Amino acid sequence: MKEELITWKFCQDATGEMLDRLQALEGADLAQLDSQEGIYLIAFTGKSDDGAPYLKSGTSPQVVYVGLSKVNSSRHFQSGNTGTSTLRRSLGALLQSELGLTPVPRSQDPIDVDRYDNYMFDDQSEEKLTEWMQNNLKFAFLKVEESKRDAMLKAMIAYNVPIFNFQNNPDNKYGAQLKVWRKRCAAEAKSKAITA
Repeated sequence: MKEELITWKFCQDATGEMLDRLQALEGADLAQLDSQEGIYLIAFTGKSDDGAPYLKSGTSPQVVYVGLSKVNSSRHFQSGNTGTSTLRRSLGALLQSELGLTPVPRSQDPIDVDRYDNYMFDDQSEEKLTEWMQNNLKFAFLKVEESKRDAMLKAMIAYNVPIFNFQNNPDNKYGAQLKVWRKRCAAEAKSKAITA
């Protein structure tokens, strides 16, 4: 089946409409991301002078991530879930020095081969990261029928070029550096592994 063509103008209008109704993360009904079919965007609405490179304040919020809503989408916004959230790992790597975040393995289970690459942060750092997100990020959800969600996701990523989307985002000029910082966090997490 041929993927539906989604125009640049449609993405411009959809992005504008979503940015007009951004919701704060704290106290928001994040469960809608887990239970409804559609896409969501996350926008940086804070100030760029807080030591976070690549995040820009201005007259319009900066779209930093676009995702498909699915069963566990709300995990991105909850402390303790960095090990299962590529968004939290990338944001944490970006903010590691500024917030003093400490990467740790997501588990001590030797069967978990991704426990270092999919690092998390210690409890205090997880709370700091969540607090930063609540103070600086907002989100909006757009209901999209299942047959159009993948095409819509790709089109919205292409239009917005969000810094925390790596797949389907060849114009992301910050992706390579973010991956370097994530590798640094993974190496630090590995150094903290419990050895028998």
